[in-house]
Amino acid sequence: MAAIPDFVSGAMENWGLVTYREARLLYDNETNSTLKAYDIVNVISHEFAHMWFGNLVTMSWWNDLWLNEGFASFMSYVSADAILPDWGMMDLFLIEQMHSVFVTDEKLSSHPIVQTVNNPDEITAIFDEISYKKGSSIIRMMENFIKSEVFYGAISTYLNKFIYANAETADLF
Repeated sequence: MAAIPDFVSGAMENWGLVTYREARLLYDNETNSTLKAYDIVNVISHEFAHMWFGNLVTMSWWNDLWLNEGFASFMSYVSADAILPDWGMMDLFLIEQMHSVFVTDEKLSSHPIVQTVNNPDEITAIFDEISYKKGSSIIRMMENFIKSEVFYGAISTYLNKFIYANAETADLF
């Protein structure tokens, strides 16, 4: 992990090195709040989830951005909850991801999680709450309507089947 002053992105996952804007990684017990610690844990766990969802298995094309960002968002809460069980990360998931995206998703400007991207100029527009929050909420719903063991077994199969390769939404099911 490397903290970079004034890094344009908040954080960026790369094979073997995750880079962060200083404010997204560095914590000072004397001056920073608990909320700041939470934000740092959330960003670190999100970027590390990208090692599997984005790096190990990469979407075939930008249409399936939700696979990278939805899984990274969901798994960031799952992993943080496993490490810091007293923080109630899965309860926070409901508020920060699922409930907040309900408001976004009811607007006329909403769109499906699989979004057609015809040219590079359209890519930036799909890095939105739908890809991150609705994507992660759909994944949480899948985890909850089948047994956790079955869900995580299926995710393991997906990761192993598409290791060092590309996948699209249809490959998940």
